[in-house]
Amino acid sequence: MNCDIVIPVWNQFALTKDCIESIFKNTADAGFKLIIIDNASDEETRRYLAGVKEQWSGKVILVRNDTNLGFIKAVNQGLAASSAPYICLLNNDTLVTKNWLKEMIAIAESADDIGLVNPSSNNLGQSPAKGEPLELYAEKMAKESGSFIELGAAIGFCMLIKRRVYEKIGVFDEIYGMGNFDDTDFSRRAVQAGYRCVRACGAYVYHRQNTSFNKVKTFDEDFKRNREIYEFRWGRPKRIAYVFDKVDTNVLRKMNGDAVSLARNGNWIWYFIKDPIVVPKHSNIIVKYFQGEWFYPKVIFTILKKKKKFNEIVLGEESAGKLLAGLSFIHKAQIKYY
Repeated sequence: MNCDIVIPVWNQFALTKDCIESIFKNTADAGFKLIIIDNASDEETRRYLAGVKEQWSGKVILVRNDTNLGFIKAVNQGLAASSAPYICLLNNDTLVTKNWLKEMIAIAESADDIGLVNPSSNNLGQSPAKGEPLELYAEKMAKESGSFIELGAAIGFCMLIKRRVYEKIGVFDEIYGMGNFDDTDFSRRAVQAGYRCVRACGAYVYHRQNTSFNKVKTFDEDFKRNREIYEFRWGRPKRIAYVFDKVDTNVLRKMNGDAVSLARNGNWIWYFIKDPIVVPKHSNIIVKYFQGEWFYPKVIFTILKKKKKFNEIVLGEESAGKLLAGLSFIHKAQIKYY
């Protein structure tokens, strides 16, 4: 299956070179074309990119901008230049590993409603041990080939997009300027259109994080502005605690369904459980297992000490609910019963 790999580039010669070399080394098993958007890079990087286009004639499209238009506009230029059934947005400070793209495409094709795919990555919590070769760690991750876990949102450092998703929801919104929250906004629109965001567990891409943003002097100001735009559109993500000391099958089925729906929309769900139960697999669903007779004291202590407070606490035990209601001046959450 053909894929266009879109890479916005602004300087970072050494990182860009490493990224592109890793692509040609580790993507031979997937039909692809490289679309490079040069955001007015310096002379060294420009010469290198021109050499890449010449060396890989027919495999590389090079678009040059006279000024740095920012990541989002560059991404949209790449989308406009693409014609393949799959598009992969890739930061130039990444390193891809063997079979990365083939595995991501296989996961995308495994279900019609999978629309956006991330690989496993240190960006998502999968990091090699200190001193462990990247290739060796990627081989370990490859053992999870064929499996995926749903995400609350896909991240733009390496995002595979089905063309029909792009054709349905449009480009990345350039109101987000140089970047931040643009990929989350894009994910929300994809979910709204009926698609899922997932991580292909057996694909691995390493990200040398924030190497471009670290050079932007207005980063903190831009981040705050973009978060305000995002939350005005989509609301602030909620944190909800589900507390189970006894399991009713019908209640569990309903709450699992609610949890998946909430998680798909970027909210965070915590399950506090006393006995093992079936919990949906999702990046935004977290399980805390407390055994023994001290279940509720442990749950309440955990809730009270959390820095990021819950918006809602949903439980079945009325006496525990009354105790938590009395402590609401600390945890700030709304108490609900299932």
